[in-house]
Amino acid sequence: MRTGTAALRSMLWAAAIGMTLAITAGLAAQEKVLRPEVQQLVQSVGEKLQAAADKLGLTPEQRTKLREIDSGQAEQRTALRTQRRNLLQEELKSLASILTPEQREKIKEFTEDRIEQARESDAGLPRFSAARDTLAERAHSAAEKLGLTIEQRKQIIETLSNHMEQHVALRAKCREAAEKEFQAALTVLTPEQRSKAREQIEDKVVIAGASRSIADRLHVIGDKLGLSDDQRQQITKTHSQFGGKYHALRSERLELMQEELKAVTAILTPEQREKVRDFCEDRVVIVEVTATGATADEAVKALRETIAERLEAVSDKLGLSAAQRSEIRNVQSSFAGKFKAQRDQRVALRREELQALGTHLTAEQREKAKDFIEDHALAL
Repeated sequence: MRTGTAALRSMLWAAAIGMTLAITAGLAAQEKVLRPEVQQLVQSVGEKLQAAADKLGLTPEQRTKLREIDSGQAEQRTALRTQRRNLLQEELKSLASILTPEQREKIKEFTEDRIEQARESDAGLPRFSAARDTLAERAHSAAEKLGLTIEQRKQIIETLSNHMEQHVALRAKCREAAEKEFQAALTVLTPEQRSKAREQIEDKVVIAGASRSIADRLHVIGDKLGLSDDQRQQITKTHSQFGGKYHALRSERLELMQEELKAVTAILTPEQREKVRDFCEDRVVIVEVTATGATADEAVKALRETIAERLEAVSDKLGLSAAQRSEIRNVQSSFAGKFKAQRDQRVALRREELQALGTHLTAEQREKAKDFIEDHALAL
């Protein structure tokens, strides 16, 4: 599965923060995902809610109870944070033989979890920045800063595969702990506060179909499919066997998109290039700003398969001329074959994963999951 483009392998899995859009009722009803800093326990649910105490209109009594709940989770949270830190340190040791002494020194700072601020969007355009969960992903995101060679980037991808199952399992534990704390916090809040509280700790996201696995899609609509806790655990465990393959394909995809972006930027003005420099990512988080009058559909358009298609979706906002649009379409045609080859690889991998997951699903669930093989945008 590591065939296809073999040159530059940069930032691994696609993620991004931010698009200024209105939230439609349909999207709000979808299952949501915890913010990365909560899921990694960089910030606890209690800390997020206490920071938003004034927005939520919390009474002194409610604030005290939330602090007590947060304190009651402290021991488990500390233990999970320690496990995560140890896992990142294990990755650091694995990467040591790949890096130069100077690179090893620079990468040490990446073993600490930090909350990253997204840059401001331009006139409603999507803005993308990678969510880096593993040390290998962080190394790739800073490849230029670290001075990584093509061979080093390839070896880092392979190293990530060795730790993928541990990351998946630990991420599930952290999410479970955060959800447990959130459920406890809900008992302290009024119905109106509960709705607002979710907005404070969750991201509303749309994810490009090209970056998603069968397991991702099953988890998103788990309730609709009637998945049991045991089924969810089995799905997570089975998916970990495919994690390395998905990361390799995502890396190759971003490499191809960056190659296309370089070809396209020659057509753009300096100002336009600055606005689209992060368009290679495959996830946007929707921020509720109703003044834009936009909808979640715009997020899906912004996450089309190729750079050229993404530029087409925001061509008016970028101020692209007729000549620029024509040249961009020519670039798109020249990359069409490469994107199709990658698309075929993704479909083949999803078929393989679905077959492995099939034993954990009912006949009805398997039938519904057949549609997950093709690329479809995924709303959380």
